[in-house]
Amino acid sequence: MNPHVAALLGLEQQLRKAGSLAQLFYTLVNQTHHCVAYTQSVLLLGEELRHLEVVAASDIPTVDYTSPFVAWVERLARYWAQQDSARQLSALDAGQVSAALRLDWQDMAPEQLLWIPLRSEAQDGRILGALLLFRAAPWTEQERGIMEHLSGTMGHTVFALQRRSPFKRLLQRLRQQKTWLLLTLVLMALLWTPLRLSTLAPVEVIARDPLVISAPLNGAVTQVTVAPNQWVQAGETLVQFEHTELASEHEIAQQALLVAQAELKTVQQSGFMDPTQKARLAELESQVSLRQAELRHAGSRLEKATLTAPGAGIAVLGDPNEWKGRPVKIGERIMLLADPKAVELEIMLAVKDSIALQPGAEVKVFFDNDPLSAWPASIHHAGYEPQRTPDNQVAYRLVARLGGEQDDAALPRIGTRGTAKVYGERVSLFFYLFRRPITSARQWLGW
Repeated sequence: MNPHVAALLGLEQQLRKAGSLAQLFYTLVNQTHHCVAYTQSVLLLGEELRHLEVVAASDIPTVDYTSPFVAWVERLARYWAQQDSARQLSALDAGQVSAALRLDWQDMAPEQLLWIPLRSEAQDGRILGALLLFRAAPWTEQERGIMEHLSGTMGHTVFALQRRSPFKRLLQRLRQQKTWLLLTLVLMALLWTPLRLSTLAPVEVIARDPLVISAPLNGAVTQVTVAPNQWVQAGETLVQFEHTELASEHEIAQQALLVAQAELKTVQQSGFMDPTQKARLAELESQVSLRQAELRHAGSRLEKATLTAPGAGIAVLGDPNEWKGRPVKIGERIMLLADPKAVELEIMLAVKDSIALQPGAEVKVFFDNDPLSAWPASIHHAGYEPQRTPDNQVAYRLVARLGGEQDDAALPRIGTRGTAKVYGERVSLFFYLFRRPITSARQWLGW
């Protein structure tokens, strides 16, 4: 068999066996020398010779795009791609290019170049790229004929493997100017798509209109007699205060009343014998009334040492042991008595995430113990001034109420926490995405 024919058939067989674009590129730039002799080979891809980019070069494993040679080859290929003869196989030298390219040619590559466009007949002759062969000797007609035949085979193999790599083909299409224009128009249309503005904030289930149990006097707590979430009946003891001093005051007031009553009785009896004693009756009667009032006051304080429930509900408080021996002042809150069927949601919306809200705004709540279920709710009222939260953040306090018909047994427990998604007004996608950057820019620029 003719050695040229054998080399041609061997190269075509290797091209058919290529399983990836990387393997195909290596074969094109390194194995083509079995058919024609060359010093340097470079493969560039770009549909219809637009945006040509070096993807492989002979004798090197990877392409270094910072290399002066690669940059010069891409400039040379893009220059020749604009010529009328670029769609045909061409042999050219330094005298057929621009002065800038000609100046670098003698330092970059041999002076003879064979330009081989890779044509895909399966796509009606679409050109997928070009193979550049450099050497010092001119190209013969026989060599040009061989590469004319191989150009179709090479173009078809590139087309076949590119179909197996749709993402790379898509990237090449995106480089086309018309595609970019179309994508820009689509993106601008999408940015004006209306959607509802929303934000996320932590939420906690709280009692609605609870009974506040506060300290009725100044003193120290001896014991809290109920546990958290315990059901309490009206009149049941909740808190016991230290009452030793109060009991002593009551005993002293009682003894003082007995003394005043005895003195009054003595004067009343002696008034029959000594008329001068009658003048003291009014004074002693006032003393008895005063001692009686002091006794009632001491008795009332002693009764308050035992704090009882004014109504029924569950006890909402922290650790009862933390209250033992703790001094309290009048009005200091100790616990709440709440109806488990009357609950609402407290949402702490951070100032940086705040959006314009109206009463009745929609809310979706996702509790931590059931993150897959969304509870519908609506804003009942919102605070006008932000307040500092326990985690040292500034936030607006929102109160929401669950919507729809809810089963009392399925209501969330008081104290349950989660995340609330609060919905605001409709805005464009552009404002939705760039709301925070715009806010930061205005705060920084001051306009």
